[in-house]
Amino acid sequence: MSINKAKEILKDVFGYPHFRPTQQKVIEAVLQKKDCLVLMPTGGGKSICFQIPALVLPGVTVVVSPLIALMKDQVEALKLNGVEAEFLNSSLTDTQQAEIIKRTVDGEVKLLYVSPEKMNSESFYYILQQCTVSLIAIDEAHCISSWGHDFRPDYKKLGYLKKQFMGVPIMALTATADPLTQDDIVVQLKLDKPIIFKDSFSRPNIFIEVQPAYKRKEAILSFIQQRGEESGILYCLSKKNTEDLSRFLRSNGVASGYYHAGMDPLIRNRVQNDFINDRIKVICATIAFGMGIDKSNVRWVIHHNLPKNIEGYYQEIGRSGRDGMPAHALLFYGVQDYNVLLGFNDQSERKVILNARLDRMMHFAQSNHCRRKLLLNYFGEWTQNDCGACDNCKGQPALFDGTVLAQKALSAVARLQGKLPGELLPQIMTGNKTPEVMAGKFNAIKTFGAGADVSIDDWQRIVNQLVSLGYIKVEYQLGSILALTPLSQKVLFDSERVMLHRLDEKIKRAKKPAPKKRLASTTFRQETGLFERLRQLRRTMAVAQGVPPYILFSDATLTEMVQQRPTNEREMKEISGVGNTKWERYGQAFVNEIKAFEGRF
Repeated sequence: MSINKAKEILKDVFGYPHFRPTQQKVIEAVLQKKDCLVLMPTGGGKSICFQIPALVLPGVTVVVSPLIALMKDQVEALKLNGVEAEFLNSSLTDTQQAEIIKRTVDGEVKLLYVSPEKMNSESFYYILQQCTVSLIAIDEAHCISSWGHDFRPDYKKLGYLKKQFMGVPIMALTATADPLTQDDIVVQLKLDKPIIFKDSFSRPNIFIEVQPAYKRKEAILSFIQQRGEESGILYCLSKKNTEDLSRFLRSNGVASGYYHAGMDPLIRNRVQNDFINDRIKVICATIAFGMGIDKSNVRWVIHHNLPKNIEGYYQEIGRSGRDGMPAHALLFYGVQDYNVLLGFNDQSERKVILNARLDRMMHFAQSNHCRRKLLLNYFGEWTQNDCGACDNCKGQPALFDGTVLAQKALSAVARLQGKLPGELLPQIMTGNKTPEVMAGKFNAIKTFGAGADVSIDDWQRIVNQLVSLGYIKVEYQLGSILALTPLSQKVLFDSERVMLHRLDEKIKRAKKPAPKKRLASTTFRQETGLFERLRQLRRTMAVAQGVPPYILFSDATLTEMVQQRPTNEREMKEISGVGNTKWERYGQAFVNEIKAFEGRF
């Protein structure tokens, strides 16, 4: 089928003038009935990759989604764009579910969202046998892998789909999966020669900042007070923290609520709805909150404690700035947090890999290197370029030329490729003849003891940095064996420089300039008056319809309206995010508001 039909739907239904490059490639592959694994950062437009084919192809697209809130958000957004979409989950009565099933079998539903439990049920399988299924999309696909950060057993059962729905393309989508998890998704779902699409994991609109856990409450309050009415999420390690911080913020005039798994479900859902509908601006939550939230106008995320791994951290900060507008991620960390999280892993069957990922998270927090570079290398997007826009890039970190040290370590890894456990590299560099070193005959290589002038503790720090910077990768599935990366070759053979932390700076941070005080709603400093009027209009119309404001129009769409000042149908439809149905339902009211602001009435 022609991609031209897909482009027409993108403009007429969703109001976007063109696909992002990876989106179009994915859609072309699906229209050719090919399986796909799609890796895109949060806010990168993953949903379009299956929603557009669903409207081009005959029959129904089934979307497997992990949370009720996520299904509800996406279905509401689709319906506001005039798309026949539904979900099946426990929030519906039996009568409501029966009606949706009838409409699906009759061919009236184009996108049907279901939980993995529903997808795995025998009764639902027989329902789908009565339908023309055009595509199966598995969202949050990292949940299928026991290597992933959010493994869910019901996802693992989805491997049967390829056999039972032969000829139906399967699309797996995720925003956070390291290379090991990516490979496991393909294996577990039994995808047939899938095309793997990897968009850049970079989210340049998010400013990333890390601070030691010192006077966190005061720092958090100051941060929030400088941001006016901007919405934000404050993640905490414990239920008690969420409640304490929420009370503290409320006592200082900040509209906030708390959210954790131990609450009464009705109260927890009410708090979530208050946040989604902008009735409170801050939610203090455990990581139980967020996966099902499509709220596009979250402007910041704070981690009160060290997260347990980089995958979870990256997914959580990605809940800010989903609309592409500027956002801020602030992380506080401390040794106490690390020790608490380490204790959580004591009884786990995956203890080794969980501890290794926690260590990588701590290295990230303590690092003086470019934050974005560390994240991209973690996900296998090898880069040596600094972003120039994180706290470390702005703060002149204390680094030294560690090229010779790096070459010695990389040479040892090269000579023992596929054999060297990570914990032994410092022993080899210092010439330490431990039983493990002697048993592996690692003392026989040329570089054994090549770094004896550096302490074993400092070598451990150097190795940690080389892993974080992407010069060495850890093959966890092979017993945490070290291997070289594409970046290693440049150091070994092209004499490319490697800048490392000063070794006397263990946890001490390089001094950074004091941040400039931000004014309220600085994301939208220009034309604040019109933006606020449009925001209030959006809120009024959303309340009347019983939907979250951001589902009507995102902050990015309102900002474009402020910049372009559309005053008729043609001009309004040129605004990104304004399709035909949204123009018919809401467009004229926003045009009238713009005209009123400019004094044209």
